[in-house]
Amino acid sequence: MTTRQPRDQRARGASAAEPELSRRRGPHIGPVAITPVRVMLLVALIGGLAFLAYSLLIRDTLQVPLMATGFLVCGIVFGLMAILAVIAVIRAGHERRDGSAVLAALGGGVLAVAALLSLAAGMIFAMIWSGTKAG
Repeated sequence: MTTRQPRDQRARGASAAEPELSRRRGPHIGPVAITPVRVMLLVALIGGLAFLAYSLLIRDTLQVPLMATGFLVCGIVFGLMAILAVIAVIRAGHERRDGSAVLAALGGGVLAVAALLSLAAGMIFAMIWSGTKAG
């Protein structure tokens, strides 16, 4: 009884699980590799959201500029994550993983919308702040 393996694996005598194990390098959380870029983006996103939450809790003259800064930081992080999603779509397309490419494209679209909404909110709060100078 033979196992179903691609011809190139049968020719090399490799098992079906061997290529998967040899491709994975470094730490992973499930199928997602932990890279320095992903860690930095996660830290920046958590920091931006925490900063935004802090600016919602304080009642001060600096509340509006703090909110503008928090929204702008979150918008930049979401934009960078959307760019990473585009790279994932291209990579999945080259590897003929159509389902992964579609999911990465949908996730990237949601991230791009979140980036634009956050940047727009940051700009609106910046305009409100510039129009309400204490004199």
